[in-house]
Amino acid sequence: MTAPGRGRRWGAIVLLRLARAILRGATALYQRRVISDAGLRSALSMVRCVEWAGGRVLLGRASQQVFIKTRDEENGGID
Repeated sequence: MTAPGRGRRWGAIVLLRLARAILRGATALYQRRVISDAGLRSALSMVRCVEWAGGRVLLGRASQQVFIKTRDEENGGID
């Protein structure tokens, strides 16, 4: 495995471990009634973003969308 590949893999692992720690901490606080429902939802949203970032680090950038002109766009909306 190349150095950049190893770095991306470890970067993704770190981000996913961070997400797991946030999730565990937030659920423990919620069970002890330290944070509210809204606080737990905020933590879950943060976990989702961190997990998404971990996936992006591991898999690379998203592929470019291919835009296909429809018949209406090609003819200016006139058939």
